[in-house]
Amino acid sequence: MKYDGYVVGPILRKLREDRGYSLTRLSEVTGLSVSTLIQMEQGGRNLSMKSLYVLMELYKVDANTILGINKREDCKSIDTRLAKMEKEKRAYFTASFLFMLENAEAIV
Repeated sequence: MKYDGYVVGPILRKLREDRGYSLTRLSEVTGLSVSTLIQMEQGGRNLSMKSLYVLMELYKVDANTILGINKREDCKSIDTRLAKMEKEKRAYFTASFLFMLENAEAIV
């Protein structure tokens, strides 16, 4: 899956507006600059892992919601999806997920 800022941006704006945050207030709460938030909402700036985690926590949603990923009925778990990958890809993603989990507190 490729990151698409033009899909994610409107989702970020809707989440912010639905929760009653102005850009200024969201900047104060998250530590992200207003300029960065505007660029993310317009699709011109990618989310960092740290920003993704901060927004997930604040909005109480999962990454799929923010990234606009529809849940697949045919594929319920990460393990199921990993099992369908070729060996090299599976090893890469497993290592990436483990790294993120082990460092989650430092990232957020």
